[in-house]
Amino acid sequence: MNEDAEKSGLTRRIQMRRADRSLAGARVDGERQRKGYAEAVIAHLREGGRIICVSDDKALVDLLRGLIRDELKMPASCLVSTTAVDMLARLARQAAEASVKPLFLVERELKGRDLTFAVRLIKNGFPELKVLLLTAESDRQRIALLQESGMDGCIRKPVDGPALLERVALAVRPQGQVERSLDWARSLFGQGEHLRALQVCGQALEQKSNAPAVLLLMGDIFKAMEEFDKAADAYAKAAGASPMFLDPLRRLAALHAEKGDAARELECLEKLDDLSPLDVERKLRMGELSLRLNRTDKARTLLGDAVRLSARQAKVGPAGVASRVAELYAESDPETAAAYLRKALDSRKEFWGQDDLAAFNRLGLLLRRAGRWRDATEEYQKALGIAPDDAGLHYNLGMAWLEGKDTEAARAAALKALALDPELPRSSARVAMNLAMVFLATDDRMHALPLLRTALELEPGNAEARELLARAESAAR
Repeated sequence: MNEDAEKSGLTRRIQMRRADRSLAGARVDGERQRKGYAEAVIAHLREGGRIICVSDDKALVDLLRGLIRDELKMPASCLVSTTAVDMLARLARQAAEASVKPLFLVERELKGRDLTFAVRLIKNGFPELKVLLLTAESDRQRIALLQESGMDGCIRKPVDGPALLERVALAVRPQGQVERSLDWARSLFGQGEHLRALQVCGQALEQKSNAPAVLLLMGDIFKAMEEFDKAADAYAKAAGASPMFLDPLRRLAALHAEKGDAARELECLEKLDDLSPLDVERKLRMGELSLRLNRTDKARTLLGDAVRLSARQAKVGPAGVASRVAELYAESDPETAAAYLRKALDSRKEFWGQDDLAAFNRLGLLLRRAGRWRDATEEYQKALGIAPDDAGLHYNLGMAWLEGKDTEAARAAALKALALDPELPRSSARVAMNLAMVFLATDDRMHALPLLRTALELEPGNAEARELLARAESAAR
């Protein structure tokens, strides 16, 4: 028993010593790694880089300032901080024009405004800029959406000094041989050296097989070489190597879109949607593709989800999304299109103005196409409350009344349209003929004859106008 106890105690002491050595090694490695992060940021700043922080979080700005001044020993001018939302685009443009290499740290929400969409626009316009989004979000789906918006990463708040330094360092200068090879391959690709870039990518894969970022770049290179099957294979492998890396699936979807393969594009978008289900634009595209593939129930669900999501996100207004959904349904299902367009208008009822007139006209046309002329007249009259002197609205109202066989109301609307804009018939032969038919329906040949002559003047080969004119002239004798 004593011998067993001694052995047990010896084993325990050996294990403890090993654990102590591991902890000591971890501390050394951690210090070495932190030093490497510091050197990376210092090199970035010395090469003309800047850190631009758009935030009203004083504690975070002070932490960043302390890192730059006290730990990195760099000038305070290396950090630019602002709480002005409107400065974001201006700073990005200035940085791009001056050829400096800034890293932007931007709050997801600042002064009540969601900046996700603004950052996406900036990244689209200046893809070389690095952006880290500052957020308190913890939901995985929401984080995935933020990363999909074009960010180079997210910093979850609150954050301490070491974590902040690490995220900044990895954004400005990725670590490791694979990353350096990847930078070189990107440079060759940018210079049009496609084959050499592929060779460097191959060397990077020897260092780390199935590296998703390398496979993604290979897909881009193959696509530029118009080797579309190889590009698709590289993107698919990149997606399989890292399921949460969304760029390969996005590129694969775009590739199928260019080739006109709606089914395979939709398949990729569905996989993306499973990983990141909060993207409004993707829901709209999936709905559009589903309509094209005659999957009407699926389309209805997806497009309804897009409108509901837009109401909860500041990126895209619900009225705009509902209007776009209406356009998707306009040809195939006017009734559904009208419902969405009405929803779009109702969502901004308190703010109706001149900008909404086109939507009212479109809604009226959709309702008329669906056979609901009376509902159309109601929408036109709402619009006339905004713009009572709009000749086009009075003209459309007259057409709706004519379709409903209320010829006197149609004639009154047509006369009002002509009084407001005597040149309206000259806008097209179709408009002139439609007005003429309103007057013919009320036996008003005095107004109908000049309109039919105008239609023939604009379109001499119009057989319908010629026949109507001949009939009207014969009846007038």
